[in-house]
Amino acid sequence: MTFKVLIIEDNHSFIDTLKVMLRDLPLDFSHAYRYNDALAILEKDGVFYNRHENTSEPALATDAPVKKKAAAGSNSLYNENGVFLVIVEQNTETNMKGTDFVTHAIRKYPGLSESDFILLTHRLDAVPTRNYGFPVIEKPLRAPQIRQAVLLKIKQAQEITEAQARAASKPAEPEPAAAEPKAPRKGLRDLLKINRTTEAPAETEAEDQKPVKKARAPKPAAKKAAASKKAKPK
Repeated sequence: MTFKVLIIEDNHSFIDTLKVMLRDLPLDFSHAYRYNDALAILEKDGVFYNRHENTSEPALATDAPVKKKAAAGSNSLYNENGVFLVIVEQNTETNMKGTDFVTHAIRKYPGLSESDFILLTHRLDAVPTRNYGFPVIEKPLRAPQIRQAVLLKIKQAQEITEAQARAASKPAEPEPAAAEPKAPRKGLRDLLKINRTTEAPAETEAEDQKPVKKARAPKPAAKKAAASKKAKPK
């Protein structure tokens, strides 16, 4: 798989030199001499990483509607034909600097971030001091320096494509079975009714099971008194 690099530079010979430095890498080059031309290429090809669709990062405000170019649908982490790296010269135009272009492009295309850029300059002290999220490389370029920065970006892009491939090959998990509806909770009145109905038969059963009392036999003294009353003459 090749990755598309956009070079923004108004020096034709420098563009050719840069391509020679990176010629053995899996890259597809496009170039623009002015910032407006670069924006037209981004609008046409889109950007590589679909951050605005697939991550929790907040989408930045855009100046115009963003074209969705994802080849594998809205669930794809990347657009294979999109620009994955922008190498921009700081002083291509007088009315806008490279750092200004980076800020404008990120606002216009939420899929871009500062890490998707490499800034080139003839003078490091001419670049505003700030903690940028992209490398700033001074001209004249040295091949190992620019190659190291580009190789890092290629590795990140390859990790994205591999993650997408793993997600696509992973079998879909079965949907969980619908939970059985729970029985309605019984209120206090229902519980009292149940207790009364279960206790009543028990009480009646206990009464039925009580032993019948037998008549007591008369005591001997009582028997003698009764006999003597019968024996007396009238």
